[in-house]
Amino acid sequence: MKPYLSFLFTALLLAVDGQSFAQALFPKPDTVLYDTKHKEPKSGVEVVGNEIRIRSGVGTPSTINVLAFSRDSSLLAAGKDFGRVVLWDTAKGSVIRAVETGQGIVNAVAISPDNQLIATAGQGDSKILIWSITDGSLLRSVQVENAPVRSLEFGLNNSSLVGSGNGGPTFVIDAASGKPTKVFPNEWSPILSVNGKAMMTVRHDSLVVRNTQTWKEESEIQLPTKSAWPLSLDTDSDMYIYGDPEDDHSFISVRLGTGELFPDQKFGRLPQWNPSEGGFAAIDSRSHLVFGHSGGRLWLWNIKDGKSCTSPILYSESGALSPNGSLLAGGLDNSIIASSKVKPGVAIWHTASISTACGIGEKAQ
Repeated sequence: MKPYLSFLFTALLLAVDGQSFAQALFPKPDTVLYDTKHKEPKSGVEVVGNEIRIRSGVGTPSTINVLAFSRDSSLLAAGKDFGRVVLWDTAKGSVIRAVETGQGIVNAVAISPDNQLIATAGQGDSKILIWSITDGSLLRSVQVENAPVRSLEFGLNNSSLVGSGNGGPTFVIDAASGKPTKVFPNEWSPILSVNGKAMMTVRHDSLVVRNTQTWKEESEIQLPTKSAWPLSLDTDSDMYIYGDPEDDHSFISVRLGTGELFPDQKFGRLPQWNPSEGGFAAIDSRSHLVFGHSGGRLWLWNIKDGKSCTSPILYSESGALSPNGSLLAGGLDNSIIASSKVKPGVAIWHTASISTACGIGEKAQ
């Protein structure tokens, strides 16, 4: 579901909850990253009278569907509608590269650990495309079954690209050759651990944890609920987060080794998570705070005492936490119901400033 539809309902629900822009506790973003000036195609969404008309497979030019940091947190990639992918230098705030992928609504991007490659996938294409960051050239194209691809993530080395199509299977591709090296036909929804050393997938009634060096299965965990969806894994902290659209809590934190819930799950209500609208949860392994995005908002959650804090509604489906836990990014867009207009871009916060402003947690030095 796209922002112009999903967040119409989200805003109404938040109004009923009594949440408002004035009650959001996030500070202002430390910076906002903008795309370069370019000729944008006509939006695929038009409002004619009381009717919303949508041109299939293209969306709106300014919409950012997915964000992904490089492993060293120095680069940030955004997958946009109309096949556009933009790459920024996070320190300088400047655009390094923009690629017109031709993949329609781009919903998966990944940057290789050496910052030389970017992989993309979209709803308008049945391929994974791998590009050179240096000059923006297309290096290889990989045909994928069960398209569209829903997730892409590089492993610890530059050749292992992990992904999953619509409903599975999970696969590992050699980015250098484009050849599949591993396929797990009965596993889907893959996520890599914060340190990149493990992968978690769903397999019917269980969660599977694999070593990303050998891809051998290390453990199998009974699926907490039938609709549990793994979102973040931190093997160093022995914890993982899953989302459950059928559960009132939506986001649940669990001890990996024992399956116990973290002590306080009675947290202040977070924006509800719906997989069709995007969103994420990510563990900052330094502080054990959890950052996420759902319902068009970014949020911070302390799983130890249940305190939470949200941003104003951003009218976006995208967000990401940098691997080192220092930066939080969220797509910033407009809505037909917004009271004021903004210049679309990506808002960036230092997580320490969010923690301080919200009075939540104690950031690691």
